[in-house]
Amino acid sequence: MTEVVEGRLRTAQLLAYAAPTVALQAMLVPLYNFLPPVYYSAEVGMVALTVATIFAVGRFWEAIIDPLVGALSDRTRSRFGRRRVWMVAGAPIALVSAWFLLLPPSGATPTYLLAWLVLFYAGWTMVYVPHQTWGGELSADYTERTRIAGFRESGAFFGYLCASAVGIFYWIWFKGVAFPSYAQIVQSVGVFFALALPLAILWCFARVPVAGSHAERTPGWGDLLGILARNAPFRRLAGAYLLDRLAMGVYFGVQPVLISQALGLQQHVLTVAIVNTIAAVLLAPLWVPVASHVGKHRAYCIANGVTALAYVSLFFVPTAVVWPVLLANVVMAFGNGGTMIMPPAMTADAVDSDELQTGTAQMGGHMAFLASIFKFGMGLGLFAGLGFLSLFGYVDMSQVLTAEVAQGVRLGASWLPALMLLVPILLMWRYPIDAARHAEIRQQLAARRAQQVRP
Repeated sequence: MTEVVEGRLRTAQLLAYAAPTVALQAMLVPLYNFLPPVYYSAEVGMVALTVATIFAVGRFWEAIIDPLVGALSDRTRSRFGRRRVWMVAGAPIALVSAWFLLLPPSGATPTYLLAWLVLFYAGWTMVYVPHQTWGGELSADYTERTRIAGFRESGAFFGYLCASAVGIFYWIWFKGVAFPSYAQIVQSVGVFFALALPLAILWCFARVPVAGSHAERTPGWGDLLGILARNAPFRRLAGAYLLDRLAMGVYFGVQPVLISQALGLQQHVLTVAIVNTIAAVLLAPLWVPVASHVGKHRAYCIANGVTALAYVSLFFVPTAVVWPVLLANVVMAFGNGGTMIMPPAMTADAVDSDELQTGTAQMGGHMAFLASIFKFGMGLGLFAGLGFLSLFGYVDMSQVLTAEVAQGVRLGASWLPALMLLVPILLMWRYPIDAARHAEIRQQLAARRAQQVRP
């Protein structure tokens, strides 16, 4: 079984553990919100659907290498820490490729975008997957795992906030630019990422315990490939998570068009982003006590329901009025907090169930599959969102929207993702691993381990 920290981790340790997530998730703001639908289209001059296709290919590539990195980290043996080794190797790759990705030269081609995107995703994965896996190994307690995931995902939302705030602090306050361009916003995020990631990793290494492995046997490649086939609870969770990330990807693909063009609120893009992220930072921790009362799977269902309601509300907001959009984003941020925190915490429990069945603890493999699902769903969602808009005649940010196109934008940002979230709710309401079942699994694992060490 996995070596874990006894009892609750100190708050200082959890803050240090969450720190790399701040930098990693800050980079997702330009990757999801600006680069695909806006930056490489309006600023660089590529066709919007071509850019969406390249980003979808990049996410599919990342979905492929996620399980590979997770499995290799499970098989790595190092006194420095098997998860740490991979994070140290991946950070320089992510930093260098992010520079070229966010600062493309004049006349950059689709090949340029694809090459640097693929390299960035490789480096980002080498940091993200081992780091998330490390969190699953820090405790075997059902409730403490939710707390660990809560700190990490709150760090993710804080990263989103930083990505939005640096544009305001630098360009508006220090440079006096009233409305920063998308190019200026993404470049400021790149500088933040370059500074924050190495510092956060060093802090994390200094304060967070190294989790080792005492699995009965080293996992083989067949074990990795068989995770989805043999682990029914995780397979169910994976299916639900894929659909809720797909819905989120659709929303993120359409959201810039909704705010900037359909609602005429271009000047409030940063305001909407900041309100969303501040609300997420403040409200996401509330899901930890909710999960302790109703169970992780029920909290996950409730969170998806809250998010769906927020999406639907955007269909009815009037043009050129910002406060209903801000209110919808506060509700959305609260729901998104639950859908981010619960799946990793439930995955760690599903790993224990799998270990009871196979004798092998594959935390890296399971977390990698979860990360792959996140990226595959978001990537496909971005592509589907822009593809949905193209059905109504949308081309790029330069066009003046007709009534038909504007209606398609509203549908793509509201009813489409909201209806998709009904399936995860139905799938997960009766999820088989609750607190009582997980306690039984841990007792059986402990009894089996005691028998193995008995002379």
